[in-house]
Amino acid sequence: MQKRLRVLFIADADADTEQLVHELAHDGYALSAERVATAADLAAACDRQSWDLILSGCVMEQLSATAALAVVKEKKLDIPFLVVSERLEEELAVSAMKAGAHDFLLKGNLSRLAPAVERELRDAGERSNRRGMQTAIRRGKMEWEAAFDAVSDLIILTDLTGRIIRCNRRVISSFNCDYGDVLGKQVGALFFGAQPGDPRIFQLSQDPTDATAGEDIRFPTIEGWFNVTSYPMQFAGKPYGMVPYGMVHIIKDITTRRQAEEEKKASERELQENLREVQRANIELGRLNDAKNSFIGMASHELKTPITSILGGVDFLFNYSGLVMSEEQRRIFSSVYEGVLQLKGLIADLLSLSRLETDGSLQKRPCNLMALAGEVRETFALPLSTRQIRVSVAGAEMPVPVDEGYCRLVVRNLIENAIKFTPDGGVVAVSGRLVTRREVRGWEAELTPFYPELSRCLHDSATFFRLDVSDTGIGIPQDERQRVFEKFYGVGDLDHHSSGKTEFMARGSGLGLAIVRGIMDGHGGLVWNAANPAGAGTVFSLLFPME
Repeated sequence: MQKRLRVLFIADADADTEQLVHELAHDGYALSAERVATAADLAAACDRQSWDLILSGCVMEQLSATAALAVVKEKKLDIPFLVVSERLEEELAVSAMKAGAHDFLLKGNLSRLAPAVERELRDAGERSNRRGMQTAIRRGKMEWEAAFDAVSDLIILTDLTGRIIRCNRRVISSFNCDYGDVLGKQVGALFFGAQPGDPRIFQLSQDPTDATAGEDIRFPTIEGWFNVTSYPMQFAGKPYGMVPYGMVHIIKDITTRRQAEEEKKASERELQENLREVQRANIELGRLNDAKNSFIGMASHELKTPITSILGGVDFLFNYSGLVMSEEQRRIFSSVYEGVLQLKGLIADLLSLSRLETDGSLQKRPCNLMALAGEVRETFALPLSTRQIRVSVAGAEMPVPVDEGYCRLVVRNLIENAIKFTPDGGVVAVSGRLVTRREVRGWEAELTPFYPELSRCLHDSATFFRLDVSDTGIGIPQDERQRVFEKFYGVGDLDHHSSGKTEFMARGSGLGLAIVRGIMDGHGGLVWNAANPAGAGTVFSLLFPME
């Protein structure tokens, strides 16, 4: 098989190269050749492509072998360069060899041409391999040194006596010194200065597979907290246990970690103190809440008897005594009577709220809520007829497990509110139906503003009874829908509210809806409100678990 060879001939004419071409082809080379005769052509040919071999005459009209060698050297090319001369001239041969020629051949004896070419090609390949290895070694050394200096830990190499023989850049920057200040110094002296240090800190690890780090320590010559680990420095192939060449010490800066740990401990102490403070506050709040409930209950009971007496006395004087009164006197008695009625309603609300917060126990029994709503409606017959407001009750007739007394209060408060905030001639509707848990989950967007943790608040029952009380009244502003369930909260400008329990815009105690919320919480149910989809007004919805 022919061997490919790219040859650059330096000769005056092609005739001067024919014998060389024939000889190389006879020895099995397939040539890709070019001939140049001047230094400029030689330089251009070297720039144009790479060559395996240069065959040059000794002395030519425009160029000599030594001049051609100078051009090749200037290009920094390592190409086998053979000089072929017509005759042996010792002085020219020595000059060419000194200039860098790899061999000197005579045209009359070209039997040495093929061996010389093979030898020089082989030597050139070896030189190329060595240069590649040297380049790789230099590059690897540079990469290793770059990685060594890029490590954030302090890395120090010492001999067996502890004398520093190398360190990375982090050591230099940490101690703010030069390499010359560190190299040759004892590692203990670098970190402890004149103070005595613990000799165990820079000892070797006894197990090559277990890099056991020492304790977190501080040094007098450098700020921060550090952790030191030492390893034997041995070359590949040398079994562990043999005497090492030296030691590698890795000094890790753990200042940030220690600071974080200290901050965590301080935060935990502060958190524990805050928790204790919260516990003390909760205990005090519980005590105050108990005292408040006790006071409300006691005050309500104590006020109930005299108010009942006042109400009975005013009612007797006003309606049954037969006293002749002027119009102004009748107006004053009427105002007193309405005021006492409002006070009686407030005390009733406070008593209900007190019972919910102090006891909260419910007596659940099956109850037909639609029938209960019909009974409550009859108690408002007079104000409904006076104000021409129609209240309809229609829905699923079924037993629902509830506390009947508390539910009667809930329905009464909602119907009373609907009457108070519905203009004369309006409509109030009470409806009820059975719904599934899946349906309730579909109302999540509507319920979440009232119960942010709906999943936790929603009873596990598979079915629920939904009771709706809707009106065609003035409605509730969007930003007040959740607040209406707060104690003593009143919708709108209270200065515009009128007196009385069922008059339009009549002002109440502000406890009615708070009582409704408390009773529904006691039932494990939900209560919320929304705009009436039929037009003006509001819909209050109750959800009772059926299980």
